[in-house]
Amino acid sequence: MEGLIDLRQEVRQFSRDLLQRAASSTPGSDNDSDSDRHAYDTRLRQLIDRCMRSADPRLKILCYAAAAELGIPVDLQADECRQAMSGGRGFALRVLFWAAHRRMLGARRVRMPGQMPAPSYPW
Repeated sequence: MEGLIDLRQEVRQFSRDLLQRAASSTPGSDNDSDSDRHAYDTRLRQLIDRCMRSADPRLKILCYAAAAELGIPVDLQADECRQAMSGGRGFALRVLFWAAHRRMLGARRVRMPGQMPAPSYPW
């Protein structure tokens, strides 16, 4: 159980880091205009996409869980799921992956087609 709690904290920190990196690399992110929000959203998605292309399966699972926490949809192919879960990743990472995957699937059912969620903004 302790491993799950530590991993949850790690995901939350990872999410905060993604938000801060997106905000710091987006000019005008302190404004509340539509174009600034769009630039911020685009940058956040780019950071998540880059992270999801990582060769490190643990990092990929953490990023997937952070994206689920932030409400950013990420589609995984079946082979990516198998790769993320293959080998000795440990019980806590498997639980994290399946919890995040369930959250992603639930969010997809709630959203209307073509509708994107509003991410949490750090400002």
